[in-house]
Amino acid sequence: MLLRFTLADRNAKPLEDGEMSELLNQPNILRLAMVDIRDGMPLAHPVWYYYEDGKFFASVDRDGVKAHSLRKNPNVYFLVDIDPDDAPPRGVRGKGIAKVIDDPEYATRVTTHNVLRYLGSVDGAVSEKLIEMGKDSSVVEITPRYMATWKF
Repeated sequence: MLLRFTLADRNAKPLEDGEMSELLNQPNILRLAMVDIRDGMPLAHPVWYYYEDGKFFASVDRDGVKAHSLRKNPNVYFLVDIDPDDAPPRGVRGKGIAKVIDDPEYATRVTTHNVLRYLGSVDGAVSEKLIEMGKDSSVVEITPRYMATWKF
């Protein structure tokens, strides 16, 4: 299935390719929405991510509600936007399919990548503790079905 792009708000302007890449390559938070397996209600969580080759990559607790929920129902909604105090409002949102991969080495690589991306270093107590958590994590690969962009 081809990735479809659309405008998120008829009163906004679309992000240009370079602007979308710039936004997704900054260490912004991805808000990931899914169906909670515990009660069937919507569930949204902020996650660290990176975007590469048309997919989002995040690591989550292998035994946590996000991983369990996405294994049961891989349909997701996602949002990446910027703090309007930092610049004019803009963002990317969309729907996609999540694949949960239970591979501790892969999860540690994704975790390390995101620690470097968000903290700027893999050295230090916090970075080292987060990277150690990678061995108990799963990778969530999100393949977007459509993406909508906006800027004001």
